[in-house]
Parts: sequence; structure tokens; C-alpha cells
Amino acid sequence: MIQSEVFIFNIGKDSRRRSFSVHSKVVAATSSYFRALVNNGMVESCTKTVEYPDVEPEDFARFIEYAYRNDYCVPTWVHEKTDEKDKALPVRKPTVIEEPNQRAASLFGQSPPHSWFGLHSTPLSGQPARQAGFGQPSPTPLFGQSASQAGFGGDSVRAHFDTRSYLAAEDPRTVMLVTFEPKHNTAPNQDFTPVFLGHARLYTFACMRGVDPLRRLTLHKLHRTLLGFQLYSRRVWDIVELARYAYNQGEDRKVDGTKDELRQLVLEYIVREVTVFGKHPAFLLLLEEGGEFVVDFWSLVSKEKI
Repeated sequence: MIQSEVFIFNIGKDSRRRSFSVHSKVVAATSSYFRALVNNGMVESCTKTVEYPDVEPEDFARFIEYAYRNDYCVPTWVHEKTDEKDKALPVRKPTVIEEPNQRAASLFGQSPPHSWFGLHSTPLSGQPARQAGFGQPSPTPLFGQSASQAGFGGDSVRAHFDTRSYLAAEDPRTVMLVTFEPKHNTAPNQDFTPVFLGHARLYTFACMRGVDPLRRLTLHKLHRTLLGFQLYSRRVWDIVELARYAYNQGEDRKVDGTKDELRQLVLEYIVREVTVFGKHPAFLLLLEEGGEFVVDFWSLVSKEKI
């Protein structure tokens, strides 16, 4: 792939216009849309250049990162000035998300560490003992005697080997993987609007160009972010902006009632926290705008009998 021809993407417009050079086979592998763009013999495939004036450069950069790495760095939040009235406890504690053990095991070659990307490992309480097998003490001594009797120091060597760790916190791979993980807010002055909209715009980009794995990945990361989001009063505006984007940009409700996945995700979160949203000025403004959101919101509220 990295030996394929370079394809030029001109992204954005005016002062924000940027050019991205991408290996044609890398981008073609992401979807049938891009495969046709690169290979169909039309003007773009002949000139190896295409214009996307309606796409933000930072969003396209995340797509290119995904094309090469099958993942992308999450957008970052920004600081705001904090009023005294905002210095309150969050209305709901964040939901703790456990990562699959398999991913941690693949990174460290051993049991998942107690701390993500940490340099040590502690056994989980109540974890059943592993069965004897390759790399485990055998119930039957080899050659009629145990390893310690044979002078090999088997137990200490095994313990030393099993606890080895080669990945350091500052290694490029470790740092990169950390940037892929969704982040949670811890203070009311952390504006997550850029985070939510960054995922949402990438979702729209993936939907329009048939990059289904990326579409699912954006929803996964957005869902993880919302699960851990502490809904301070000031941060209600962040969610309202996400809902406004979803209903301005997303696909309208289908005849059978099926909703766009991004709309459904945001809608469920708002109804989940309806006691907070229901009295907030930002949310009331959103209701005043009308449209499909109002119908979808009240339909779900009535269904849940809230």
C-alpha cells in the first residue's frame, strides 16, 4: 500500500483550505466509494486529485489517521472560565467502563495490568487459578524431581519471566494508544463541544462515503464519552449543540420510524437525563426550534412513561 501512487485531497475552503497527500491504495481500502474515486477512470482518478470544500481539515485528518491505523485520536476539549455557581457536584456519577481483557493482553503479552498502560500488574481478587499447561507448573515433576530440586530455580525464573514488561509509558505506541481512548470531563470549565462535534462530523463523513467501520467506531467513542460525561449545568449546552448538529445534519426519520443512529444515541442520552435537561434554558431553546427532535423526544419520553 505505501508504494502505491499518491492521491491529493484538497480539503476546506478559503484560508482553511489544506491539501492532504494519501497513498491511493490506503484510501481505496476504506470503502467502495473511495475505491471508485481512485480507480473508476473519471477526472479525479486521472488527475489523482479531488476537492472537498465542505469538509473540515481536522475531520479529514482523523479519517486519514483511521485509514492508516484503523483508529483515530479523539478530539480535545477546551477550557472555559468558571462561574462560582457552576462549581457544583455533577448530577450523576460517570459510568465505569471496563475495557476487554483481550486488548490489554495483546498489548502486554500477559494478564491485563491493574492500570491501563501501567508498568505493573496485580492479580484480580477472586480470579481462579490458571490450569496447568504450557508456561505453568506441572503437577508431575519432570524426570522424577521438581525444578527447584533440579537446581533450575524454576519458580523464580517463571515469576520473573511472567512479570516482564517492555512497553514504557513514553513509548510512541503506548502514547498513540492513549490518544485513541475517549476522555471524560472532571470539571465544569471543560467544554466538550469540540469533542462531541468532532466525533459527530466524522460520523457524517463516514456515512456519506460508506466507511461503515469508521461510522461504528465514531458511535462507539461518542457513546463511551457520554457514559462517563459529568453533566454539570454549564455542560448541558455541549449536549444541546450535539443534538442540534445531529438533527440539522443527520438523515431524517424513515417511513417505518427508523432513526439515524447518531440521533438515536443523543436522544436516548437526553431522555436518560431528562430531569436535568427538562428545566435547563439551553434545552428549552432547542425545543422551541421544533422539528423532528421535538417529536422524537416526546415519543421516547411517553414510551418510557417519565
